[in-house]
Amino acid sequence: MNMTVSRSGTIVFGSAVLIGAVLVARTIPLGAAVGRTPLATTVALQASGADPVARGAYLVKSGACNDCHTPLKTGDNGPEPDMTRMLSGHPAELAVPAVPTLPAPWLSAATSTLTAWSGPWGRSHTANLTPDRETGLGTWTAQQFIDTIRNGKHQGTGRPLLPPMPWEAFRHYADEDLASMFAYLQSIPAIRNKVPEPVPPPGAPVPPPGEAVPPPDAPAPLTALRTAPTHGDPVARGKYLVTAIGCGDCHTPMTMGPKGPAYVMSRMLSGYPSSSPVPANPALQGWGEFGALEPAFAGAWGVSFAANLTPDAETGLGAWTEQQFLDTLRNGRHQGRGRQLLPPMPWPAFGQKDDADLKAIFAYLRTVPAVRNKVPDPVAPAGK
Repeated sequence: MNMTVSRSGTIVFGSAVLIGAVLVARTIPLGAAVGRTPLATTVALQASGADPVARGAYLVKSGACNDCHTPLKTGDNGPEPDMTRMLSGHPAELAVPAVPTLPAPWLSAATSTLTAWSGPWGRSHTANLTPDRETGLGTWTAQQFIDTIRNGKHQGTGRPLLPPMPWEAFRHYADEDLASMFAYLQSIPAIRNKVPEPVPPPGAPVPPPGEAVPPPDAPAPLTALRTAPTHGDPVARGKYLVTAIGCGDCHTPMTMGPKGPAYVMSRMLSGYPSSSPVPANPALQGWGEFGALEPAFAGAWGVSFAANLTPDAETGLGAWTEQQFLDTLRNGRHQGRGRQLLPPMPWPAFGQKDDADLKAIFAYLRTVPAVRNKVPDPVAPAGK
């Protein structure tokens, strides 16, 4: 994980670490035509009998892509995705509130639509993933899409991707899975929506016209398997999913190091530290939610804290059954029947994963080091 300061003064984080994240030789030929799945991957999909569009739909929907790339609107039961704008990113016509003053420990803010984000990097907007040729991915190739995720750069070679895009996690998806996602995104309705450009932080110097901004540090070489583990090895499959989905971005505490936010790996997946003070409800100043490095989140629901996913018997998942874990993600309630899970936990998306994948995730979580850490209870919103 890294953070660099570009010549423009923009702080570039290497992951979506505040909410809640490949320079290797390519040996698999990729189709050059727009919307074409990589050739070798297509052959593999055909050999396995998998439909890449259906597989991609499963991965995009259960991977919570809609949570940021589809604007939220207010429905009868509260915020809900505006599916007329599915995966079209931040609405071009939507004004963004002034950058808020963030009291410690809050470090990032998101609009109520979850499509615009503010933090040390400035302001970023979620991209249009639909196949519109002028404002979306309509002219992209599968190679460009995969390189964007692998390298954290627009079309694989352009400007850095900014938070909250968890590309450092998504880059661990296998070629087959990334190709399937692209195939699905090329199949959905195209929506004309020109997403605004990122805004650098206040006071950042602007480079002279035509002068290139130095690129951020290259990401670490990718050592993950290029082929996804099968359900024949549920622990390996679960590790693959937990890594690629980016569970650690929210459930592993972070500190600000010399190159930016860094995971505290001795507390991997253990949630908000019990030794840290419980932050008070902040004034949202017209924004939708705030996030902190130590995984706490504030919004209309109050203050929530990322859970301890380690197998500690007293404070984590050590006493849970596999069925309780599945029921939690299916029903959005603690152990399937307790208190409601609070934002930003994307359980409506994760709950769409099939039983085999959820069981694999649980199997892997049972193998990580147990960390004794009693996460604080949620804090109710002011006045309730």
